[in-house]
Order: sequence, then structure tokens, then C-alpha cells
Amino acid sequence: MSSDATSSPSRHISSAHDMGDSFELSTLQSLLEDAVNDYEKKVETSLIENQVAFRLRSCDTIESVTEVLEERAQAFRGFLGNDRHPKIMTSIRRIVHVLYTVLTGPGSTLGGGIVQVGHGISSVSVPPVKLIMSAIGILLTTVKDVNASYESLLELFESLGNFIQRLDIYTKIPPTTAMTRIVVKIIIELLSALALATKQIKEEKFFMKGLGENELETALRKLDRLTQDEARSATAQTLGVVSLLEKNMRMVMGGETSQAIKGKREQMRRDLQRWLSPPDPWKNHNIACDAHHKGTATWFIQGDTFSKWKASGSLLWICGKRRPAPERRPSASSTIIEAIDGIRRSGLASLGFFYCDFRDDEKRNRRGLLSSLLIQLCDQSKFYAEIIYNLYSEHRDGSQDPSDAALAQCLKDVIRCVGKPPIYIILDALDECPNAHGTPSPRGKVLMLVEDLVSLHIPNLRICITSRPETDIETTLDRLKFHPVSLHDEEGQIQDIENYIISVVNSDARMGKWRADDKELVVGTLSRKANGMFRWVSCQIDFLRRCLPARIRRALDELPETLNETYERTLEDIDEANWEYAHRLFQCITVASRPFCVEEFAEFLVFDFEAGQIPTLVEDWRPEDPIRAVLSTCSSLITIVEDSQEVQFSHFSVKEFLISSRLAAQVPRISRYHILMTPAHTTVAHACLSALLHLDENISEDSLKDFPLAQYAAEHWMDHAQLDRDNVPLSVKAGIRLLFDPRKPHFTVWMWIFNPDSPPLWQRPQSS
Repeated sequence: MSSDATSSPSRHISSAHDMGDSFELSTLQSLLEDAVNDYEKKVETSLIENQVAFRLRSCDTIESVTEVLEERAQAFRGFLGNDRHPKIMTSIRRIVHVLYTVLTGPGSTLGGGIVQVGHGISSVSVPPVKLIMSAIGILLTTVKDVNASYESLLELFESLGNFIQRLDIYTKIPPTTAMTRIVVKIIIELLSALALATKQIKEEKFFMKGLGENELETALRKLDRLTQDEARSATAQTLGVVSLLEKNMRMVMGGETSQAIKGKREQMRRDLQRWLSPPDPWKNHNIACDAHHKGTATWFIQGDTFSKWKASGSLLWICGKRRPAPERRPSASSTIIEAIDGIRRSGLASLGFFYCDFRDDEKRNRRGLLSSLLIQLCDQSKFYAEIIYNLYSEHRDGSQDPSDAALAQCLKDVIRCVGKPPIYIILDALDECPNAHGTPSPRGKVLMLVEDLVSLHIPNLRICITSRPETDIETTLDRLKFHPVSLHDEEGQIQDIENYIISVVNSDARMGKWRADDKELVVGTLSRKANGMFRWVSCQIDFLRRCLPARIRRALDELPETLNETYERTLEDIDEANWEYAHRLFQCITVASRPFCVEEFAEFLVFDFEAGQIPTLVEDWRPEDPIRAVLSTCSSLITIVEDSQEVQFSHFSVKEFLISSRLAAQVPRISRYHILMTPAHTTVAHACLSALLHLDENISEDSLKDFPLAQYAAEHWMDHAQLDRDNVPLSVKAGIRLLFDPRKPHFTVWMWIFNPDSPPLWQRPQSS
């Protein structure tokens, strides 16, 4: 096309159907023809008078169009070798398939030759989809230095492919006027992006990485935003159709009242809940939210990475630091969950999340994850609920336990539901699933599930994982197409840490009274040395708040550099008179069969372990304030959950540190806190047996409440006593013999407390 034609082409409106409402097809035509002119100005090449365009005119199938474009990519085949198919063609095929299906499918008003370019008898009517294919072909033909351009072109086409893939839902429902408008804008921005990339290649300035703020980057962001809008519009349209279908079905069925239907659904929910018995992720989420400093990770939610993940359906991995300074950010997960839950409440998404938790066996394996996700999704859609209830029916109406494979297949069936909004699965702290036992290990099985879900290539599935970069996790995710994010190096994370320090320093009762220059020094020093670790900062603040003003500057000069060094300092600071009690409490948390409530936990401080083979329970030693007694022993390593009053380590890394070989190799004053599993189980077994042997036939249901450890002891003493059946300590054997002595009442009392066929004793109704 001549330069004159480019600057002022003649146009006329082709005959076409009216698009509905007030949106005329002529407006679309005008916009598209302006886009063609803009393309030809940038590239200085005609979109319809080139070799690719001539070849495309005779193409009437997706396969024939792809064949033409593949010829343009032959240079890449030569560069990569004949045995490797260029990845670029994979993305191009995806673009071709979706665009042809969307723009030429039933009901589309954009499939015909609505773009008229040229003068007089030389004017040509061209379908928009062939204009885009021609632009792709020109771009591939323009490539000169394959070696320098391949990676950047690959990234460009992968980005375009991800954007266009969002339009796939458009093929499943009739187009609306609003959706068609967005499609036209997408075509315009797509042509603009291809034009800018071609221009940069001609000028030998084409590099996707480090582009900064330029025209191509701006065009890609517009395309990203527009395809998100289109996907939302199509999803909303689909949901509307589904809703109308449901209403029609209810009118046809007509027999049941809405109240009866609601009752059936509630019963279905109770049946599934009882059958799957999933662990509750909301408990962890509420704890994370409570510990979350206001505004933390907001920068991430508002950033490009999060927006692209929501739009593209990719796998997002938010990783912490490697050992020996472990750190993960639960607040990042809770912030993400809160953001997606807002979308869910608006009806534009489904959400399932799971907190892996080293303290809870049910939250450390694939089965807990699957059952929790299924129950959560069941609550969000009647269609999902029907799929899950079918599994229940197939297993003899819940009388037969499902296998992990059956649960996984059910989750896949839910994810494959057509016409439903995007499904977000958020998995926090994957590294807290154990990797030491079994082949595959519990963590290995979870990773296999993630790999299976990603391999489905479901456009509306988004998975986010947070963890430390353990080798097995990184190896598995490397096989998948994922986007890794390390928050520690991000400016937003650094600012979050500084804001957190400022908030604590100003709000803490002790630190708030410091001089302004001391506060400023603390904020500056901790921010500078934090290295992205909230946990490290939290430990230093806990130490500094106990310092006298005269000690602050010296303490800042002596700050430990790593988290492990911080824990070593914390152990050194434990009062010499309390070290045995602190070690005992560390042992109990480490090997507990379930989390202790604070009243149970404080009981471990009332046993006299020097009284003989079996320790003696001394009631006079029972503290008036169990919480204060526990926390005063070592408050920075132990914490009490506010809602449940359960005792736990203040961080996953505390347990790792206490059982580590590093601690065992330290000087005696520190290494004495090292925990070995067998002695730890023996300590708990001794306490449990002592608690049961302290009770006799005079115990009543009311008086039993004065012995908080009794229920745990009755249920779990065998877990600790039989850890090694062939090597049970003699002292434990002695306690067992006393418990089973037929001349004593202890066995009867134990069986009275622990009856597997009835609720715990104090939950039973009082006898009249």
C-alpha cells in the first residue's frame, strides 16, 4: 500500500447485521480501520499486500493458517535444530485457535470482511482475524538475528497467548454487545503490540526484559487489562445463563418448596462434613490475620505480578529464604486469601485454601488438603456440591472411606466444570508437610497433586503456593510453568517491615516511653539488618523491649545476624533456675499428639521428676495463673493462641532449631536444650502415667475437672510409651504395671475416663 493510501485510505461500510442496542457495526469498522492505518505507519508495511497476507486469503481452516505461520518460523527450527519444535509455535497455535474460534464462531459479528482498506477497485474486505495473523507472519519474517531475538519473542508470544487464552470462555456462550466492544479493543491493542514489536526488531531494539516504560510495555498492559475485563464479562454472562437455567428448572420441577430444597442442601452438607471430616483452615487463617500488621503485603496485591496471576491461570510460588535463616510469610497468604475472598463474595470466583501446619497431623498431608478443599468448594456452588455428593453416594452413602485417588479425581471433576468462575487454590507453608518418611513422603504426595492439577491446563484454575525453597519443592515446580516470587528482596516487603517496627515501637507500653532518638535508632537498625525477615525482627523487638534505656544502643550493636543465632541468645537468657522447666515444656510441645490447651500444658510444671521412677504430681505446685507460668518460662519461643488457648511454638523454625544437630554441637549451656525424640516422649509418658496414677476411686465427674491433664493422659499415654515397642524405658514399664495392677483402682479410672464409644467424660450428661 502506498504512503498516500496509508495516510488517507478510502473506506466504505460493508453490509452486515446490526450488532444490537445502539452500537453500530460501522463504529467497529472505523475503529479497526484506524488500527490498520496505525499499524502500517509504525511498521511501514501493508497488512494486506504482503506475502503472508496473500497466502492467508486462501486459508479457510485453523490448520491451514497455522501452516502458513509455521513456514515463517522456519528460521527458529534451524536455530533450535530439527529435533526440537519451537516453543513459539505452541503459543502461536494457541492464539490462532482461540481467535478463530471467538471471531468466526456462531453468533460472532466479527467473522466477515468488515475491514475495508485500499482505494477504489483495489480495496479489499478483510476479516479482523486474518489481519492479526498477517501481523504475526510479518513479525516472524522480520526477525534477523534469531539467536538474539528468540527468547524475547518467545516471552512476547507467551504473554500474548496467556492474554488471548482468557477469551476461551467466550466460545461457550452467545456474545453480548458489551463483550463485542471489548473484543474489538483487544484486536486493536493486539495489532498495536505486534506493530511495536516488529518496529523494534527492525530497529534492533527488541528486548522483552528490562524494557522499562515504553510503547510496547504500555500496549501489553492495556491488552492484559482488556482481556481481564472480557473474561469477567463472559463469566458474568455465563453465570447469568446458569442462574436463568436454574430458575427454569425449578419452575418445571415445581414440586418442592424452596425451604425443602434448602433443607436437603443443608443435610447434604452435614453428610459430607461428617464423611470427609476435613481439618478447618479458618482456624489458621484467623490466627494469621490477627498476627497480620495492617497494610502488610498490600503492595503485592496491587502489583503487576498478582494481577497477571489472577488473569493468566498460572502457578504462583511465593518462596522464603533458605536455611539456616528460615522464614515464610503467613501474612502474605492471609492477605492473598482475603483479596480473593472479596472476589468470591462478589460471585466472580471460587476459593479453596489450606494452611499446612507442623503442629496438626491432619494439616500435614494430601488427604487433609483434598477433604478441606472439597468441603470449601461444596459450600460455594450447587454444581460442585452435586459432584462431591455423587462421590459420597458411590461410596455407599458415606459408609465407605474414599481413597486419596478418588478425592483427587473428584477435585479434578469440580475444576473441569464448564461455565463456572475461576477457581483459586491457595496452599500456605507447603514446607511444613514432612518430607522425611515414606515413599513418596507426605509432602511428595502433595507435590504430585499440584503437578496433576497444573497438567490439566484448565484456563480458570489459579494455584498459589507459599513455602521456603526446599530442594524437593523447587525440583517439582521447576518441571511446571510457574512464576516464583521472593518477597524478601522486594521494596514493598522492606517497607512493610519498617512500618511494622515503627508501629510496635510507638504502641508498646515500654518502648513507647523511650526517647525519640532511641526509637529512631531502633527503627533504622532493625530495618537495615532485617534482610526481609519478619520473624527475625519480631525476636529482636521482644529482646529490646526488656532493655533499660541505657542498654538499648549496646544491644543494637550486638544483634545476632541470623535467626538461629537469635534463638541461641534466647536460650542463653533463660534463668538458670528455670532451664529444666523450659526444656521440659519444649519437649512436650515437640512430641504432643495434639496441641495442649494452656491449662493442660501448665500441668507439666507440677510434676516432681526427682521423686522416683515415676514422677509425683504435686497439687500445691499448680500455678494460679497458668498463662503467666507458661510464658514466663520462655515467652519468645512459646506462644498461646488467643481464641483456642492452645500452646505452640511461636514459629515453625523454633522446633527445627531445637531438634537440629547445630544446637547439639553448641556449648553445654545452650546444647542442653537440644531435644531428642525418645527422651521427649518418655517425659510426656511419665507425666501422663503419673496423672492417671494420682486418681483413685474417689474421683468424680466434677472433681476430675481439677486435673486438666487427665483427658489427654487417658487418650494418649500409649502414643508416648510405645514409641519404641522393643525399647520401652524401665521407668515407663514400671508405671504401666502400676496402672494395670488389679489390686488398684487406676485401671478402672483410666477406662472410665477414656471410653472410645462415648464423648469425653465431662461432656456426658449428669446422672440424676
